[in-house]
Amino acid sequence: MIAFLIGISSIFNLIVGNQVAIKSVGTNVVTDNDPTTKQLPPNLNIYNGEEITKFLTGELQFPTGCTRHMNGRCRLKFKPGTLQLSSVQTLQQCYVDANKYKEHTLRSRNTVAASFSHKHKMIYRNIPKSASSTSRHAMMDFLEGQDLQLKHDELINLIHEDNYTMVSFIREPLTRFYSSYDEAYFRMGPWMGEGEIVWDKPKLREWFKNVKHKMDKYPYLYEGMKEINDFRKMYCPTEVLGTGRFLDCNEYDSIDDGRLLKRFEQFVHDYDGIEPFDVHLNMQTTNLIYGSSGEPLPMSALYNASDAEKEWQEVASQKGVTILDGEMKHGRHQSRRFDVSKVSEATQQKICQILALDYCCLNFKLPKVCDDVGLYCALEQMEGQRMWKKDDSLNVVIRPWGK
Repeated sequence: MIAFLIGISSIFNLIVGNQVAIKSVGTNVVTDNDPTTKQLPPNLNIYNGEEITKFLTGELQFPTGCTRHMNGRCRLKFKPGTLQLSSVQTLQQCYVDANKYKEHTLRSRNTVAASFSHKHKMIYRNIPKSASSTSRHAMMDFLEGQDLQLKHDELINLIHEDNYTMVSFIREPLTRFYSSYDEAYFRMGPWMGEGEIVWDKPKLREWFKNVKHKMDKYPYLYEGMKEINDFRKMYCPTEVLGTGRFLDCNEYDSIDDGRLLKRFEQFVHDYDGIEPFDVHLNMQTTNLIYGSSGEPLPMSALYNASDAEKEWQEVASQKGVTILDGEMKHGRHQSRRFDVSKVSEATQQKICQILALDYCCLNFKLPKVCDDVGLYCALEQMEGQRMWKKDDSLNVVIRPWGK
């Protein structure tokens, strides 16, 4: 079965598309000084996911007048991954501060890049390191897709006027971060400025020249390195390097003596998640919004990247296309270049905090190591209208608590 399906239990009887209609009630007032309230506890209480889901579906009336702060608007706290909603429904209730995360959305402020299959009326939105290679392979080689860049209104028209569906794949955030860092580290190394990898790629050298300043914050990352072989020697077994088949290094466990791990942990300590030095470090949620407004893209489904081949087989089958077992071996699997099992708990917890947006907006349950770090989500009333709203329901959004 396809994971993260759009549909959920029939009890959710107030859903508008993938958005959930919220009932507002002006007569129910909750104050921070009223701990005896049972139906609508104070702002600082921690709600369970079932209660928050019922606020979203209208089974419980969303409170108003919670405190003298926030102009009387209510802000309800809950843990990530506890909503009885799919990832795509949770995303559609999420709001991202487009200005705060502007470095994540530079490529989507005016247009959206995606793979389009006009024959099958389908759009795939790419998220790096979340089954993106496999997914583009499926779109291009089986569903007659092509890469396009459309203005926001053109995309909206395809979905709302021409009944296109838009899908993507998502991955557990902590696990993805290791993969994202590995890719970003390789792509931003000094070997991209000169040497064997880029000697015949002048455009790549020029690109690196324009972006290498992003590494100035982290001078320790490439200390003692200049050529790609300086890096390879730190993680690839000597006998594999001796064959000259450098891609084979990706099939072996890293021989890192702790230096690469130490640099990674120092980076996590210094990194705030706001200014990624490479697109692979962009959060998944920021790939699923309009970069100019922070509004969620009109996604139809978000699938599980850990089972991408089966997911694409089922999607293709619904379009009358058969993808045989074994025909989707297109992902770039590789071992980590440092031992992930040795990453400290403190570093893992910092990563979870950095990725709070993904945990809250995609309804991912926190890994056990991060369960007690005080990471929460907020359901709160928002001033102003959202572009997707077609009714007069209360305008509430999900976002990380304290963000």
